[in-house]
Amino acid sequence: MKALKKFAAAAVGAVMACSALGLAACDGISYTHPDRVSVYETAGTKSSLFARKSSLAFSEFKEEDYTRQTVYVSTDKLYQSYVGYGASMTHASAHLLAEADAETRSDILHDLFSRDGANFGVVRIPVGASDYIAGDMYFTCDDLPDGETDASLEKFNLDNDVELIGVLKQVLEVNPEIKFMASPWSAPAWMKLNGALVGGGGLKEDMYEVYADYLVKFVSEYKKQGINISMLTLLNEPSVGALSYPTMDMNAVEAAKLTELTGKKLAAAGLSVDIVSWDFNYGSSSGAFADTYLEQIYEENAETAGKYSATVGLHGYDGDGYFNPDMMYGMRNGIEKISKDYGKASLITEITESAAGTDFASNLTYACKNIVVNPCAVQTDADDNAWNGAGGALYWNYVLTSDGQPTPAYHGNECYGVISLDKITRRGETVYKYTKSSAYYAMAQVSRFMYDVDGTSCYALKTTTEYADLNVMSYYRNDGAVIAVVCNTNETNTAPVDVVIDGMKISYDMLPQSVVTFVC
Repeated sequence: MKALKKFAAAAVGAVMACSALGLAACDGISYTHPDRVSVYETAGTKSSLFARKSSLAFSEFKEEDYTRQTVYVSTDKLYQSYVGYGASMTHASAHLLAEADAETRSDILHDLFSRDGANFGVVRIPVGASDYIAGDMYFTCDDLPDGETDASLEKFNLDNDVELIGVLKQVLEVNPEIKFMASPWSAPAWMKLNGALVGGGGLKEDMYEVYADYLVKFVSEYKKQGINISMLTLLNEPSVGALSYPTMDMNAVEAAKLTELTGKKLAAAGLSVDIVSWDFNYGSSSGAFADTYLEQIYEENAETAGKYSATVGLHGYDGDGYFNPDMMYGMRNGIEKISKDYGKASLITEITESAAGTDFASNLTYACKNIVVNPCAVQTDADDNAWNGAGGALYWNYVLTSDGQPTPAYHGNECYGVISLDKITRRGETVYKYTKSSAYYAMAQVSRFMYDVDGTSCYALKTTTEYADLNVMSYYRNDGAVIAVVCNTNETNTAPVDVVIDGMKISYDMLPQSVVTFVC
């Protein structure tokens, strides 16, 4: 990559100018083609798993006689900044890692977070229990006997987070630049109208201030542990309803009020935290609620609540992910509205592989289409208008067993980890075995190559193709490199692909159901 170094200074100026403009697209870069392009491939057949392939050289692209499937990368403008890929470190995930032997745990954390592993950049942390815990008793950070209250939060504690905090500190040892997001599933029962963690129920009217204090205290106490939370949601899935695991109701007016309260308290405590709004699906069954929710924060209360929130969190469970057939409400439409109407960033904050997936290959291409590539690419319409895509994507649990445990038996959901970790007996000895899911490889094909240079983020570039089987995205990295990612979703056909940047091309024949990264 020596050929790139001499162009870094000019490129830094372009990106710093873009940073000053916030989320709006800005002037592009002066790109110089390197002598060689590095190539990495994951195939649905598992014949290649994040494998380094032979390097390629650029050659002149003559559009009048091309016969291959062409992908165009435009360097004219820079779009959304890169936030990161990753998953949630639930109490269940932390328990499995804490229980494993030190060598296995170290290997997993290296594969997940190191620069020569997947280089995942974001960890989502539950505030209290989520639906994935190692025991049967759900909890928060301030649980009390029935009838008692603790408005001053004197009994706030992190007793249930000992394993979690221990694992997170080890994550920081592997990747000190990791970003942390915190999400509560419910307030403590004594703050709620129904007096219980499960079964929904909203906050009591006199508990808004207390709940805001509770969230700020969580961020403050984690900071004391050396874990700096930079993103916070008010509530996971605020309209999910009454279920058998911790949930809570929060309407749009309440969300706006709590965003302002919490934002003020975070600022007063000297904590720089982006309050990520919504944190749920933007699909056919939840889009109307999401619209009302975002309107309250970013329109009705733009100067109060809205100024504390720069990002909207989206889950991917409703409809068919990015390609929701209901075009009135779908993730793609949500991303467009968030960017164009509100000037805010979007981030996919939860999705999982489940029993609905049929095999590694189909899960790999599903991930590219609906989570990792298309939503996080620069969005374009038929008239070639462009706007910001999502800044990254987070799967659900980082680590579960291969059968989706641990979680309470009455939970009912089927979810699988980015890593499957199992304890097995071999010749009378207990050993640990782990495998990486297709989600791991789909995200790693992007995240491995995305990192800040000189403190400046990566920025998305508009990437287009006319071929429906190809899912494409690209980012500019501040050392002068362009990271182009192409996924061939076709189940049977090889894709002869040309990636074209500023009149020069690289050519590669892609396997069916494969994803390839070109470090240009």
